[in-house]
Amino acid sequence: MKKFLKTTPALLLLACAPCALARTTQTTQTTPQKSGEAVRERRVAAADSRGEADKAAGEPSDKPDKSADKSDEKSAAKAEAPPAESDEAKAEVEALRARAESAASPAERGRLRLNLAERLSELGRGAEAAQLLRSMLAEERFDPQLFYNAGNALARLEQSADAAEAYRKAIAQRRGNYSRAQHNLGVVLTRVGRWEEAEEALRAALRLESNQYAEASYSLGRLHALRGDAALASAEWERTLRLKPEHADAAVALARSLAEGGESERALALLDAFGQRAQRRGAAVPREVEVARGEIVAEANVVAARRAAGSKAHAVEASSARVGDAPAGTAALPDATELLRGARASKGSASSVPLVNGRAHTLLLGARAARADGRNEEAVGLYRRAIREGGGYLAPANMELGFTLASMRRHEEAVAALLSVVRREGARHALVFYHLGRLYEHLGRLGEAGEAFARAAELAGEESPQFYVDLSRVREREGRGREALSAAEAYVRVTARAAAGTPGWARERVESLRKQAEKSGPDAQPAAVKN
Repeated sequence: MKKFLKTTPALLLLACAPCALARTTQTTQTTPQKSGEAVRERRVAAADSRGEADKAAGEPSDKPDKSADKSDEKSAAKAEAPPAESDEAKAEVEALRARAESAASPAERGRLRLNLAERLSELGRGAEAAQLLRSMLAEERFDPQLFYNAGNALARLEQSADAAEAYRKAIAQRRGNYSRAQHNLGVVLTRVGRWEEAEEALRAALRLESNQYAEASYSLGRLHALRGDAALASAEWERTLRLKPEHADAAVALARSLAEGGESERALALLDAFGQRAQRRGAAVPREVEVARGEIVAEANVVAARRAAGSKAHAVEASSARVGDAPAGTAALPDATELLRGARASKGSASSVPLVNGRAHTLLLGARAARADGRNEEAVGLYRRAIREGGGYLAPANMELGFTLASMRRHEEAVAALLSVVRREGARHALVFYHLGRLYEHLGRLGEAGEAFARAAELAGEESPQFYVDLSRVREREGRGREALSAAEAYVRVTARAAAGTPGWARERVESLRKQAEKSGPDAQPAAVKN
């Protein structure tokens, strides 16, 4: 089984902490699945009043390295064996430092200090470069371009928290009218798991560009996928390709999402069309497109073989508890604490691609189209019909039904839809637990919210540290201070290990919870929580 097709698209994207920052030229990197992707900064010309200059003389673009894998290898090599620094390089650094300190104007000093930080990074002195860039953030001056460029440099150094601060400062100085900084802010916030803030920034970037910003649309799709919402992710990637047909990353992400939903033929047609367009332009077909195509073909062959053998792995019998035949009220939701606590089954299965009959598949596609057009009531009806046609359970439809109902604030019905996935597939889908945690917390059922977040953190906390933040918050609300502390410590530990930059607020929270735990003593009992 190929690696990508073993899991849902969302779980794969969870592993991809860093994202490509704002870019205007074609990228040919592989779909990011690793941390540590280097991002070259884009220096914005000070003369550009919108901060959206296409280029600045003699300055590098923000286009990422051609391959995320190669970027990771280079970054790892640099971390393990920094280049030997010659006397000439040391002299160059000191000369550049002296020029920066003696610059005649703040603008010139800022430009030279950015150059100095870049050179320090090239020489393997990343910590020194980051410290220099942080000192620039502390300066009280009006220079949004400088802060934007500093944010890009910090993002390349994987100092996400500091990069976010730099972008926020640039945005504030432009009174919010800085689409590239908004986009890059969304990217680094996604990187550290602050999803709500990331979505706000990405949507702001799209609004500023009248929804014609391909990179922001692509990044928003990645964020939807992180949340487990394949339908909305696919809609954003489709828009990306309409705006920028040569966007390889969007083509690969969309194709893999389609294949996960059982639409292998459509996925292959999309990649073939992409390859044909590249050849007409005289360009080589990107390697990641070829790799994705091979994986989808292989998986399609496995599914075909299963069908030929009469396998019914995902066509289960109709359940007496069919989802959504009638709206469920709060009273109809039984306590699910034990179900959530015991859901620790393997995340894997014989195949991640469901066997869907033609009628159920057509209804599923119709539901997705309706939802993408904002016709949520129609989408709900179509999802429920798809589930019935699928024999009472169809994982993509059950999950997307739950997400749609949650967006309509029909929280009890959303919980019922998502719990059906837990009952059928145990702990295979970590993001189902994340969404259940949020829904239960909204309903004030903290015991179940805590168990749901605990399962999400157990299954995918290493890839998405945000789960630890949610778990810590709910455990504190339950009065389980030591568990809240443990979850907060796990968040700090994971983000530090990933070199994504642990936010200062997280360390402050750990210290606050630690003091509370010391005051409460070892024998403190958690407060009773009523659901």
